[in-house]
Amino acid sequence: MSIGAGILGLSAIGLIGGTVLEYASKVFRVNGNPLVDSIDELLPQTQCGQCGHPGCHPYAEAIAKGEAINRCPPGGQATIDRIANLLGIQSLGLDADENIIEQDLVALIVEEECIGCTKCIQACPVDAIVGSNKLMHTVITDDCTGCDLCVDPCPVDCIEMVPRPKAPDSQKPEHPDLISSDRFGRVDLQPESPCIRCGACATVCPVHLQPQLMLFALKGGALNHAVHEGLTDCVECAACNAVCPSHIPLAEWFHLGRFQAEQVSVERQLSSEARERFKTRNTRLQRIAAEQDLKRAARKAKSGEALEKARKAREAAS
Repeated sequence: MSIGAGILGLSAIGLIGGTVLEYASKVFRVNGNPLVDSIDELLPQTQCGQCGHPGCHPYAEAIAKGEAINRCPPGGQATIDRIANLLGIQSLGLDADENIIEQDLVALIVEEECIGCTKCIQACPVDAIVGSNKLMHTVITDDCTGCDLCVDPCPVDCIEMVPRPKAPDSQKPEHPDLISSDRFGRVDLQPESPCIRCGACATVCPVHLQPQLMLFALKGGALNHAVHEGLTDCVECAACNAVCPSHIPLAEWFHLGRFQAEQVSVERQLSSEARERFKTRNTRLQRIAAEQDLKRAARKAKSGEALEKARKAREAAS
């Protein structure tokens, strides 16, 4: 059998095997655990391994089986609280080194010191570093999850972790309890009294919301419930402020709540994109490994064929 025929045969076997596996994965696919998926949605998708697991999804699986929920430094206390709320259990403090500071960091390559070794590219779990061999590398800041897995592999220490740049318009609104003037610019504000549930705010709401329910949710830290009650539909007209007999700055509460809801939405979108890049990277690495296995098998077959020819030649000569 010729070398070409052997390689073609192995390629055909690999193609048929891949097709069969793909078909089997679709026919016999087992749906994921909804609880695991819900927990995974709350994790920051840094894929950093600081929790002791090789990625966020494996940690979500471990949490679903009873492991502690407080081993994710990048997610911080906010993530712990969200997972505790999802599972209906008591929240815990972060189980991490006391020196760890909850700060949004990204990698920065000092480009004039980069030697183009590609070690950081290989280490990045979400493909947030671009570059080529012996050419300068750079970090895509918007895609970087701040896992810092690229720092240690760098042989020339040209990677630093720096605070993520903030957009100029990302200033958090002032808390309603601290405001010095209302939406109308009035500074002679009346002292706030507890809500008496009179319903006047709901009567004047132009989009037919229940402002008092949203207020109770926001004051209780239940942002998701406030969103469920229609927080994101609020037009912040402040009509509820004008009629509230308790002088509660409702519009300011809703403005703050809408800002927080938008921040959560952005964080979830970024986490979702990071998760997809992580999956794509793993799929690519698996494909490359399979191709390398096929090439090794072809070389082995070629070597075996050459040895067989040499053996026959020796036998013919003897």
